[in-house]
Amino acid sequence: MRTIQTILYTEKNFFQEMTFRPAMPSTALARTAYFEPMRPGGAAPDHRGNDDMEAGRDVGAVIQAVAILRVLANAQAPQGVTAIARAAGLNPSTTLNILRTLVKEGLVAQDAATKTYGLDFGLLELARTLLNKTKVDVLQPHLQRLTTQFDATASVWRILPDHKATLVGRVLPENGVHIQFRIATRLPAFAGAVGRIVAAGSNPSEAALQAAFVRIRWNKPMPFETYMEEVARAREDGYAIDVGALIRSVTSVAAGIRDTEDLPRLVVAAHTFQGQLSPDGLTELGVELRRLCHEAQRALYGRSAPREPGNVSSR
Repeated sequence: MRTIQTILYTEKNFFQEMTFRPAMPSTALARTAYFEPMRPGGAAPDHRGNDDMEAGRDVGAVIQAVAILRVLANAQAPQGVTAIARAAGLNPSTTLNILRTLVKEGLVAQDAATKTYGLDFGLLELARTLLNKTKVDVLQPHLQRLTTQFDATASVWRILPDHKATLVGRVLPENGVHIQFRIATRLPAFAGAVGRIVAAGSNPSEAALQAAFVRIRWNKPMPFETYMEEVARAREDGYAIDVGALIRSVTSVAAGIRDTEDLPRLVVAAHTFQGQLSPDGLTELGVELRRLCHEAQRALYGRSAPREPGNVSSR
């Protein structure tokens, strides 16, 4: 879509681009026809008692099959039915029936001699479109949903050993004025909402964190004690919020993706103009980012998501 106006400016070494785009017409909803075979005698299909066909209902057999696949994915060696059932929280009979089906579909391999099971090449066939994608590519559709829902710019930051965060991906809203960072933009790893997540997840010593803190060029300086309180809150909530403290007039919300060493390797953030979202809206955005990162953590690094905090309050 043609860009009408672009303003590029520098704010404390951070490049941001404000772009105005004309509003897009709403997309017409596609109508989908669903056809089913007729019952014997020409009667219409009967869904009575078929709970799995109801909208919004989870299909138990699918959940059980996925649980079994995750057990096998995390196992160091092929497993027997009893061990798989115990780890998946299923009874052995159900586990055996599902395993037989997965073997038939080529997703699980059976060793007939030892009566053990492991993953098979059929899974690679299903995942072939993901194999050549970067971590940012995998996150892209989820970030696009967030930008649309909250009218925010989404960004993905890679945390480097030199205590810098580098922008490796971004997704922009479809319409209106928005914030944009240049790819490869670098910022101090402990700065802003991103930095609070890094500090909360990497647990540096207070002395090291304070030494890094005083070198950050804050838009609105704050006492180090306030920063530490916000780091502690980010550790508890699973997301962090920066309201114009790092970049003037910009509110950022961030959550982290931990690697196999339990360190924040990637940080996903969303950026809006200050005042664009209410406190409740920022909380909702933070919870969505936390959920996205937990799911991505499991997919990218095989790490189970931590338990969701039970009480998340508005800021």
